[in-house]
Amino acid sequence: MKFKLKHYLAIAIVALSINSAFAQDNVLEYIKDYPKLEQFRLMYAWLENNELGTLLFSGLSNAETKTKNVQASVDYGSSWFSISDAPATINVPKYDRYFSVSVYDMKHNIRGVFVNPENPILLIRPGQKMPKGEFHAVELETDQGLIITRMVVANNMAKVEELRKSIVIEGGKGEIDYEAKEFSKKTIKWGNSLIDASIPYIKAIYPQKSGEVDPITLAAVVKRARHGAPAQAVKYSVIATDEKGQPFTGKDTYELTIPPNIVHKKGYMSITLYGVDNRLLIPNEKIVYDRTSYSSRQNDDGTYTVTLSPTGKGLNGIPTGKAFYAILRACVPIKDADMTVIVNKK
Repeated sequence: MKFKLKHYLAIAIVALSINSAFAQDNVLEYIKDYPKLEQFRLMYAWLENNELGTLLFSGLSNAETKTKNVQASVDYGSSWFSISDAPATINVPKYDRYFSVSVYDMKHNIRGVFVNPENPILLIRPGQKMPKGEFHAVELETDQGLIITRMVVANNMAKVEELRKSIVIEGGKGEIDYEAKEFSKKTIKWGNSLIDASIPYIKAIYPQKSGEVDPITLAAVVKRARHGAPAQAVKYSVIATDEKGQPFTGKDTYELTIPPNIVHKKGYMSITLYGVDNRLLIPNEKIVYDRTSYSSRQNDDGTYTVTLSPTGKGLNGIPTGKAFYAILRACVPIKDADMTVIVNKK
């Protein structure tokens, strides 16, 4: 029998009501705590080799990068922090291309996304004293959190590496006072089963504060694609088939037309290819995995023509060579922008 969403919801209602006959503790509490458990698990793993409040940078990703659906032309920075003792500030550079700072708390709320910020970013908890100065203030629901920076690279990696030096966290090295709830193996098994079953039906919604998203949706988002951005910061479109609905192959050539007017002036668009088999960047001799507003020639009508072929030849070409799909990203998108990509198999 093929289950529909209502069947999964019925199963969830029953499972969340299950008592000690199937679990030694509460499945609902596990699902509610799942985002926080994952955040702390990732933080503690990071702290095995790094210190709180210290930014690490990724450099450009390539076919050996094992992060799924990563953007190839972005230099990522990341740091976990704790402001249990005092507020912290993030000093930011001036950059003539896209640069953003995203701040997450330990509940997996994204408390702010700042694009090319003019002032330092202040991380503060309720009741802490506000320092003097001009800041983009972020009030957190938890003492600990995560910072992710994104700087687009377009044949200027040396400049990006120099600008990294000015991205500095002052503070953020407070104590961590957290005791994770303990759940039985049965509860974890049932909870993960419900989260997994809901993933195909859940839209990726990243809340900015607690209560904006129900527990099962947030847990599914965290498990499927953690640390994303809210719709007002990034808009996505997945392209996986040609004009006849046939999946993309690595043997054929396709021309994609990217629509115009999908981002604001300080934003940018990117289209990146990934292997269907592993959701990673596709190895190729040209070492080209994407096209962005900064690396593409624009048509007179504002559209972009992107050619996908085994060799990567053609206008704004990207090599393929295996079954693939593409993700179009509009960073700082125009509201209600049409993200429809026209595909023509050549």
